[in-house]
Amino acid sequence: MVTYEEIYIRTQYDGKDLMSVEEIYYYDDDGEEQICQEATDACIDISTCADQGADLWSWLREQVESRLRQAKITYRSLFFEDDRGD
Repeated sequence: MVTYEEIYIRTQYDGKDLMSVEEIYYYDDDGEEQICQEATDACIDISTCADQGADLWSWLREQVESRLRQAKITYRSLFFEDDRGD
């Protein structure tokens, strides 16, 4: 089992009210971005309406954390790609 040091959530926003997980990635030893396919597959269908207000980022984080636990994917730190939800 691989434990990722840091993984990042890339989100997609439709410009109106839909926010969804686009992919989950990490940086390899050379500093290159790598898609974590197993984590992305576990979380790709997570989406929500942006009308959840301030709780939007917390809700997304909780959903991703839950899915990663279910998939037995371990990590030390979880971030959003642009720190909006951190």
